[in-house]
Amino acid sequence: MPNCDFYATPEDHEGLLTWLFAEQTCHVYELASRFEQPLRRFCSAQETLALFEERYSTGEKARTVHLQLNVLGAGPQFEPSRISLDPRACNGATFRYAAEGWGLVQLYLGTVWRGALENSHTNHNSQKRAESWEGIGGHPSQVDDWDFKRISSFSSRLNREIRKRAVAKLGSRPVLPGALALWDVGIDFPPFRHGSIELQRGSV
Repeated sequence: MPNCDFYATPEDHEGLLTWLFAEQTCHVYELASRFEQPLRRFCSAQETLALFEERYSTGEKARTVHLQLNVLGAGPQFEPSRISLDPRACNGATFRYAAEGWGLVQLYLGTVWRGALENSHTNHNSQKRAESWEGIGGHPSQVDDWDFKRISSFSSRLNREIRKRAVAKLGSRPVLPGALALWDVGIDFPPFRHGSIELQRGSV
């Protein structure tokens, strides 16, 4: 399966991202830019994790960092998509940019939010799914522009690295070391809560 749901803290994310940047097999972008700002590409774990310090309009810090990974050599030249906004609903902003493409790989990184650890997540389109949505998806590229074999290989390697770093699991979800320490002091990992499931310790 191309997706992997897992539990990790920013400290765990730092190790995973350091490995990812050292691989030099993809470029890392934010999913969506700030209002009327360029889409950001990140080049280090520290730069990426600084997104957790940014705040929503409510003043709360980000609960999840949403990234899109562009696998090198697996698709067309990357270009951000310009998205029109309703200024009445966006504090006067009229546009933002987004990372869109049939072959981009999602990497969403969670942290503790309102007393619970948000799950982290990877996923990407299969070629079959992309083809089924191509006529209505609105993506800037064509499905045939992408090398899904290369994308799937990258995604599998990323998911293996996550499982390699795990020290426990909840259901089928890997739990990385920093996350395990939080579970052990009583932090819940939605949808899992203490007393409702038995955590399995050991390599995944």
